[in-house]
Amino acid sequence: MDKRIVKVACRRHDWTAALFDNKVGLSSHRLEISEQANVGVGELLRNRDLDFAECGLAGFLRARCGGARVRALPVFIRCAFRHSYIFVHAGSGIKEPKDLEGKRVGTAYGMTANVWGRALLAHEYGVRLGEVRWVNAEAEDNSYVLPPGTRLEYVSKDTDLQEWLVAGKIDALVHPDLLPSELLARKNVQRLFPDAAEEEKKSYRRSGVIPVMNIIACREEYLERLDVVREIFQAFCRAKELGLEKMQDSRDSGLLWYWDALEQQMALAGRDPVPYSVEKIRRTLQTFVDLSLEHGLIPSPIRLEDLFFADLQG
Repeated sequence: MDKRIVKVACRRHDWTAALFDNKVGLSSHRLEISEQANVGVGELLRNRDLDFAECGLAGFLRARCGGARVRALPVFIRCAFRHSYIFVHAGSGIKEPKDLEGKRVGTAYGMTANVWGRALLAHEYGVRLGEVRWVNAEAEDNSYVLPPGTRLEYVSKDTDLQEWLVAGKIDALVHPDLLPSELLARKNVQRLFPDAAEEEKKSYRRSGVIPVMNIIACREEYLERLDVVREIFQAFCRAKELGLEKMQDSRDSGLLWYWDALEQQMALAGRDPVPYSVEKIRRTLQTFVDLSLEHGLIPSPIRLEDLFFADLQG
């Protein structure tokens, strides 16, 4: 009998490559996987031909709070600190985080990465977010419950905020969708934190939190097909294990000091810095829910137990 096809869309990553390379499959079903970095909940709900998909954590959280019938697997395939993605115009007069107050700062307010970015500015460096003039390249969204005093200026979502920064139309940029090496090649742009890597390590030492960006989600109809959910989750876990093993070998990398970065990361955060377990990274996930409420992305608290499949939370 032919196996049922299960279709998955996510990014190719160290921790998912084995799925794309057919080194990990499904026992009871046939896996079809396509490369797409961030499908989003809207597309997952619209496209009935897709079973499981990568979604941004903020978008997923907002969708669940809005009643969307979706659930998440604790598969965290994109995690990154945000200190290294805050850039300033060299002529802006910004020398330290507090200097952002009163300045025009480009962003996409509702993106997961930018929630983490604003949080580190406020909670680690004391920036008063209400004093920042946010220039928001998103479609206008009346569902935000913005904190009192928040100044949010909407511009077209197609606005090239990198070019605005280079031209001095904004003073700073908090945004993940760019290539830092290309932006920094423009001589009038620099990072807010000259040694961003060290700031990120200090952040981890203080909090124990590694910011999660994306998860794997599916429609709630899979509450009736938990066998499929478990099999997909186990496949992602096996693929991650193979990825972690492969990362130990620096010979296939073009980075000359890959070994040094890997050894530093393992010494600080361990071999597997972000386990596929709600319980093991509960502090991180709860922090993001709290920040989403604080920044007005969601109107009320929501329990982690209402986001993830119950039998995958351990």
